[in-house]
Amino acid sequence: MTTLNRSTLRRLKKLKQSSAVWEGDRRALPAKIRQPQDSSNIIPLHAHDEESKPHCILWVDGSMGMVRSMDVVDSVVGQEAFVRALLQAIEHPQSPAQPSLPQKILVCDRELQFYLRGVLQDLEISVEYIERLPLIDEIFSHILESFSTSPPVVPERFAAALHQQSEQLWHNAPWNSLWDHQVIAIKLNKWDLETLYAIVMGKMGLEQGVIFYRTEESLVQFRHRIVSGSSEDEIEETFLHQDCLFNLFETPDLEIEDDFPPFPFRGKVRALALASTPMKPIYGALHPLEGGRPYLYDEEAIALTVALEALNNFWEQYSKQIKSSFGNLTGTYKIYAPSLDSDVEESIEVVVQTMPELSNDLHNLVDEDDDDDDSPLINEDLWPENALIHMMTIPWAQVEFLRSTNIHRQIYDKPITATAAQKSEGLAGLMIQTSRPKALELIDQINKLGGIRALCFNPAEDILGNACQLGLMVMGNDDLHLFGEFDKRALNSDHHKRWKQRAKNTKGNICVIIAMGITGGSRGNPAPQHILGYYEIKLMDDKELGLGKLRAEPAFDFDF
Repeated sequence: MTTLNRSTLRRLKKLKQSSAVWEGDRRALPAKIRQPQDSSNIIPLHAHDEESKPHCILWVDGSMGMVRSMDVVDSVVGQEAFVRALLQAIEHPQSPAQPSLPQKILVCDRELQFYLRGVLQDLEISVEYIERLPLIDEIFSHILESFSTSPPVVPERFAAALHQQSEQLWHNAPWNSLWDHQVIAIKLNKWDLETLYAIVMGKMGLEQGVIFYRTEESLVQFRHRIVSGSSEDEIEETFLHQDCLFNLFETPDLEIEDDFPPFPFRGKVRALALASTPMKPIYGALHPLEGGRPYLYDEEAIALTVALEALNNFWEQYSKQIKSSFGNLTGTYKIYAPSLDSDVEESIEVVVQTMPELSNDLHNLVDEDDDDDDSPLINEDLWPENALIHMMTIPWAQVEFLRSTNIHRQIYDKPITATAAQKSEGLAGLMIQTSRPKALELIDQINKLGGIRALCFNPAEDILGNACQLGLMVMGNDDLHLFGEFDKRALNSDHHKRWKQRAKNTKGNICVIIAMGITGGSRGNPAPQHILGYYEIKLMDDKELGLGKLRAEPAFDFDF
């Protein structure tokens, strides 16, 4: 058992010993009291495991009814933290208490009693066991009561209607087509909201959803501040200056099959699990004076429900036009909204329209910032809309098949073989699947760019300072094209690690496959005749690319 240093004991013995009786205990707190350590956002999205609930250590003076020290620690932290809190209570207590030694300490844990007796045996402090600690019980009761009275995420009366519209938004998935600078205005003229300005998030990011800015000024100011901000503190402050409601989605990890089946193909190739992805909506609000909160009040829940229904109706009416061109489009919809004061719904006329001019202004903000930046331009416009991009491994028999078949090929003069890479069961690769016309167009574009030279995973950080990597395709003319963003969770996944190891086993030799058959049962499962292009390339080290750590701009996809 660890004991106190003799110098510490001499220092403590110099303090006055009072006749006070102190109580000490350690108890679990609700998990939501924990502040997220890996984000500057005050709205935590990912729940912690039950066993990782924080613990509160409390030392109180029962004679004076006064808290002397309090600390919040992880549940895995040992009894040493209990002693550290006790030493703080002795030498540096909370005001107005003065430094002193207690005459007696009461605890309600036998194991803790024996531990403290051993540590404090030279300080003449009695450590006794008692079944209940009345003062600490009362303090913790107040703490738990404050959490149990927290408002629900959505008021119960309006939860079903909001969830229904959120589910429809998830089904429509406008983030597959819209960029985060394209603005859709929703005129409500209700609940002190004239117009909400909707920004669809998720085209290139991790969380999908929609942010509804309460004013055009708030949206424009936010984008200006993002472009001009540089330090992490400035970006955090900018983030909290948004004035908006939001409906985002969190998706759990999926088990992904990353390999082609053994040769022969047997008809199809497996790449992705086809099970539907469960929807988990996240609602909340941001305001410069209120900060962020992951719940809605009555009027906010009603307004968000109506805005989502109007946006869903607009998307279902105009999605084909929007996908081809973000021009001037307007739709008017009669929506029945819940009433604050009764169960009778009221009819509201909502006008929804695209704002191409404002969208161009927001897009030009990024372009102007890029013009003043010496960093390399990373393109995001090479890949066809709704293309499926997936990392996988191709067995050697299938590699030989693709090298010999009559498709567009880019093959090394001395291609690597299974014999030369005995440790690897196949060639690591990147599959891009789309429709046949778009696949052929993509192959033509790649040819105009001088083919594909390499892939590279370059270190970067998002606008909140979180570490990530950008998946970059290096073309023959040295252009860079982003094919994916990988956060810490993705980089640490078994799928990603296996892919990297196989690339290492083949000395950095990998491949890119372009396939058609994006719809129906062939999605993620291209048959041999679906593969139209095959490129053998290198996995380039980020030091060879020489970009250093990049900032993940101009994407504005936040993790709320």
